[in-house]
Amino acid sequence: LPFRSSVNSIIFHKMATANWRLLKGKTACITGGTTGIGRAITLEYLKQGANVAVNHLGLRHDEKHRLSLIEEAQRIRDAAPKDSPTGELIELPGDVTDPNTGKALVSAAVKSWGGLDIFIANAGIFKPAEFLTLEKEVFDKTMHVNVNGAFYSCQAAANQMVKQGRGGSIIGISSISALQGGGLQTHYTPTKAAVLSMIQSMAVALAKHRIRCNALLPGTIHTQLAEEDMQNEQKRKYLEQRIPMGVGKPHDLAGPAVFLGCEHLSGFMTGSQLLVDGGMYVHLQYGERELDMVVDDEQSERYFTRGRLSRGRGLRNTTGCATCRRRHVKCDEKKPVCGGCERTKHACVYAPRRPPNRKRSGPISVNSQNELASRPSTQKEPEPPQPPSPGPMSSECSPVINDTGQVSLPSMTIGEPDHHLSITAATNNVSSPGNEEIRASHDDPINDEPSFEQQSPEQSATEPLCTVVTPHDAAQTSSSFGVNLDNATAIWVDLLLQDAAMQEFDFSNLNFEAEGIGLFGSSVVQSPAVGRSSQKNAADDPSPTPCTSHPYLHERVQNLDEYQILEKQAWKAPDPLCLLSHEHILFQNFVQHVSRWMDLFEPKCPFGTLVPQLAMRNAGLMNAILALSARHLSLGTKSDVISSRDPNDALRHYYKTLHYIQEAMQYDTYKTSLELLATSSIVSAYEMLDGSRQDWERHLKGVFCIQRSQGIHGDSLGLKQAVWWAWLCQDVWAAFREKRRPFTFWRPLRTMDELDPYELAARSVYFFAQVVSFCSHEETEAGKNEPIARIAAAERLKDMLENWRRHLTAEFQPLPFKSSSEDVFEPIWINPPAFAVAFQVYYCSQILLLMHIPVLGGLEQYTQQRKRLMECVKRVCGIGMTLTDYPSSIMSSQCLFIAGLPLENSRERNCVLEMLEACRDRSGWPIKPLGEELKARWGSSGV
Repeated sequence: LPFRSSVNSIIFHKMATANWRLLKGKTACITGGTTGIGRAITLEYLKQGANVAVNHLGLRHDEKHRLSLIEEAQRIRDAAPKDSPTGELIELPGDVTDPNTGKALVSAAVKSWGGLDIFIANAGIFKPAEFLTLEKEVFDKTMHVNVNGAFYSCQAAANQMVKQGRGGSIIGISSISALQGGGLQTHYTPTKAAVLSMIQSMAVALAKHRIRCNALLPGTIHTQLAEEDMQNEQKRKYLEQRIPMGVGKPHDLAGPAVFLGCEHLSGFMTGSQLLVDGGMYVHLQYGERELDMVVDDEQSERYFTRGRLSRGRGLRNTTGCATCRRRHVKCDEKKPVCGGCERTKHACVYAPRRPPNRKRSGPISVNSQNELASRPSTQKEPEPPQPPSPGPMSSECSPVINDTGQVSLPSMTIGEPDHHLSITAATNNVSSPGNEEIRASHDDPINDEPSFEQQSPEQSATEPLCTVVTPHDAAQTSSSFGVNLDNATAIWVDLLLQDAAMQEFDFSNLNFEAEGIGLFGSSVVQSPAVGRSSQKNAADDPSPTPCTSHPYLHERVQNLDEYQILEKQAWKAPDPLCLLSHEHILFQNFVQHVSRWMDLFEPKCPFGTLVPQLAMRNAGLMNAILALSARHLSLGTKSDVISSRDPNDALRHYYKTLHYIQEAMQYDTYKTSLELLATSSIVSAYEMLDGSRQDWERHLKGVFCIQRSQGIHGDSLGLKQAVWWAWLCQDVWAAFREKRRPFTFWRPLRTMDELDPYELAARSVYFFAQVVSFCSHEETEAGKNEPIARIAAAERLKDMLENWRRHLTAEFQPLPFKSSSEDVFEPIWINPPAFAVAFQVYYCSQILLLMHIPVLGGLEQYTQQRKRLMECVKRVCGIGMTLTDYPSSIMSSQCLFIAGLPLENSRERNCVLEMLEACRDRSGWPIKPLGEELKARWGSSGV
């Protein structure tokens, strides 16, 4: 997959360790290797164990670059372990336009190390010039160096590789300029197009000698050639606007160069062009249009295939053993063990064949989705679906959109041909009976609950990647809307990779397979303290969910065919995982403490009950739990148990989670599993505790994409619902801090009188999200020109909040609580704490509305609003005085922060600061105390 290639290149570039040198024992030659891209590739090749011979012009003003390269190479070699040395470096001066220069470089490498494996034609020059005034000398020199030099040196390398008879890799550094012209590059773009074309022709000519020829196409990279543009502020800003990921650095090319040079990673690639441009080419081609789904109003619906590895001719997709199908290799179908598995020592398993003529249904078209989104909701909720039939779905059944805007399935036939059992599938809502509706318009009220959520630019950017479709069941999700699910999950995994790359941590001693939990479940190392007999008992056996028609358990009952069952066994451990002694502490801390915060509004507590059980057979989820728990314990100050623990435990488990997800992403059943959903939520919570608002923000958006691609929302029931509400509680706080709209635009269909007390408590967070959207920077700026409309919007939000309060049950009523005259605020005790927090959230919604609504009635109206504002502040603080539990501490501290903003009395301010610090002592969150920021805001207000 293209995505997996980028994943590998990032992993290998950022996480190269002494135990894993991808180019160990290889010999490489690089022209132009002392500066820019050539220098970055040279250093990375040395780190990966390759011996490198570099060419340079030998000019006096470049002497400093030559010496610094030699010094850097020596530092890399000195820092390497003795049992795993890095590569050696030699350098030779010479002009590549002379054919003898390339021959001399190759000969020096062969003489020093006995052969040549990789050659990189990197040398090139560029001087911007106007076409009409371009001088002959500039044109000729550019052509000679960029084209002739590349040809001569590649020819010398190819001759040596053919002579050796063991193949090799030749990499030509072309440019995005080969695909996209430039006004000042009329002499430069032809040379890079020539390099690209030459590499492709070489690939054909040298394939019989097993010599792979590929081209790297850098975008705008900050090298000496681009220094003039980088110094010009206007040009630099222009370039940043054209490049989605910004101007690149030379080291951004090093990882892809390792990928193309390593036969194990790219052994079947030749004649390829690999763009490394930060999205520049796609941006130039498509501009601001949506990239994944471009719909022409005059055209019919389009259907897109999944972005997965193509199965070429001869690769078995319905026959052969399951192992070869999973590895995407040809199978000779020998039984009982095929030839491929016999050679590679893999377990050879022949699974029952898929049903004949099975078809993958494509995703719902954009036009159909827009029609679905724009229809008003007039229908009542449908009856809960019947229990699923155990048989596989017929190949002729595909989802359709009915007139009510629901996803339905036509009739399907199950059973033997002579005994047809015909059933009609009603609206198939996995999560809950008919509670899902996405609208494109945000003006129509739903159940007297107006919504002011409009898609932010950030949301619009993810639109084509995260299309909502309610799946038939979890197993069929990826085949129903695979392109959207794959892209959404890929975005989130890419965020993990970026975070991993930015960590300052030495993982040279981290062995994924020989430390603690193995990749797919087996415990490679067991602590004697927790070792168990290999004999199984009843408690060790898996306890599958029995057949049930209960809506809450529906997500656990999956209709898997034989192939999917076999695939699931590949990423799910057959036996419970065995934890090390210190991992037991982390695991218990999550179950007994951390999960209670995530389950605040969930009475069935799936994060504390179901998720640990899922983790016992999934190493990725288990390591995510251990990472979050380790991070949580590291924030505390009163734990004597963790004082002696390695502070890098959290990062270590974080990397193991990343490693597992990267490997498990190849399985469709994993992409729609509860395990991945729980893992994404726990990783988001980890980023929240980690204290980086920017990283946390990106992960919230990634989890949003995964949830939206699977049609998960606040009424999905089960673990999916718990994950959604836990995510929303994080997102509304992040949105408030960033003054943006929350990412969600789900609108509940169930009215207040259909909710139980815990559902009412959770709904307060949804309404708070509406208010945060109203207070966002975008809405505030838009309201400056239309104050009357903004006041009307605020009044509708107030009515919505009061409608929520009118439906509250007896459980929300305050209980008697002892108070004293010294209390700054009157204590208000509401039990359980989740209901108390719901009231705090309600009053905070009122506070934000009162602080952001325009005042047009003069001093009298301002006085009334101020009085109401202070009443709400006192209620929030009064409830906060009685909350002393851990699960509510995080959300309660957020509410106290909002309530403290308008305070002016010093005694009241000090009381709020004390409560904030008490919440922080219980939860360890946040790293930077909210009290400090609150005092800074008070100071800036001058009151």
